[in-house]
Amino acid sequence: METLSYTSQESMASSSRWLVVAILGLMGVGIAMVASASTVQEFERGAHLVMLRSHLLKVGVALAALVLASRIRPRRLYLSAVPAWLLAIALLVLVLITGVTVKGAQRWLDLGVTNFQPSEFARVAVVLVIGAWAALKKNSMETIRTGVVIPFALAGIPAVLVLLEPDFGSTVYLLFMGVLVMWVGGARPKHLVISFLAAVGTSLLYGWEQFAHVSRRFSSFSEPEVGSQVWQSLTALGRGGWTGVGLGAGLGKWGYVPEAENDFILSVVGEELGLLGVLGLVALYGLLLWHGVRLLLGMRTRFAVVVGAGLLFQVAVQALLNMAVVTAVAPPKGLPLPFVSAGGTSLLMLSISLGLFLGLARWPEEDPVPGAHTSSGSSQSVPGRARRDSQGVIK
Repeated sequence: METLSYTSQESMASSSRWLVVAILGLMGVGIAMVASASTVQEFERGAHLVMLRSHLLKVGVALAALVLASRIRPRRLYLSAVPAWLLAIALLVLVLITGVTVKGAQRWLDLGVTNFQPSEFARVAVVLVIGAWAALKKNSMETIRTGVVIPFALAGIPAVLVLLEPDFGSTVYLLFMGVLVMWVGGARPKHLVISFLAAVGTSLLYGWEQFAHVSRRFSSFSEPEVGSQVWQSLTALGRGGWTGVGLGAGLGKWGYVPEAENDFILSVVGEELGLLGVLGLVALYGLLLWHGVRLLLGMRTRFAVVVGAGLLFQVAVQALLNMAVVTAVAPPKGLPLPFVSAGGTSLLMLSISLGLFLGLARWPEEDPVPGAHTSSGSSQSVPGRARRDSQGVIK
């Protein structure tokens, strides 16, 4: 059945440019705020602009990675899904054996010039491998075995390894992204909800019993104490008011707000640029998501739609989770604000993710699944939750 796209080819090109503009805007805000938030550490260490130069280098590498990733065709991306997943498993095992331990967690590999967090790579690999599986098994994704058991195993194996680091928050996040891709791929929501709740419940019980920081974080969230992470974050946000105290003039970064240049950088934005600055940041994420969805609606193959949704929405989900933690809506979790925080691995992997997403949008009709063919001048019908009829209406 011939299908039409919601987004024309001209609009696809325009939305791709706007998506890049949104990314560059977020990175620009990140550079300014990292420069401001890191001044205290540099003052104490006597190292002028060291962190800013390091962040600028990471931004440069991330932009180069985005450009390179955007040139990967869907067929090559499909073939790389399983190797990427196997590499993620190997890296997660390696980090448990030789990883660097920071604050009681063994989550980083020492690469000499920098540290690398394999769980960030694992999340992208899970999106790719489950998306490839959903495209390959498009006619049987509603069954429990094909739509839930096998994809959950693909997400569950790396999730268990991440939990052992320990990193409970990243475990839940990884499982959630896996479930999101399964749902877009055509699995039944009822099966997914039950399986996800069971997996998260089991992980929570294990984490609560084995790792003291899990229970502490829930306790500090439910009853925030004066001086705690949550309390300091809310204090900084409240101090900023509508317009903020001025760039560089915030007090929270002076040893009060934890991880001021990284996980809690939104608190610095709120204090120094005020609510208007935070809303401007939200608007940039909205711009990114709006044009990302427009690109997603212009993709014409099942693989592109399923994988593209996972790659795009991990940015939105991570931004929402970070904002929820900073504003005390969710328990504390070490999660960088996408493209703004100083976290190197997160910045790199999110840039690669959106680069791959732009690559899918560049070749929207290229179907990489063996045996699938697209007739000239038309696009193949996309089954499951992404199926469209001849008027372009999703069924």
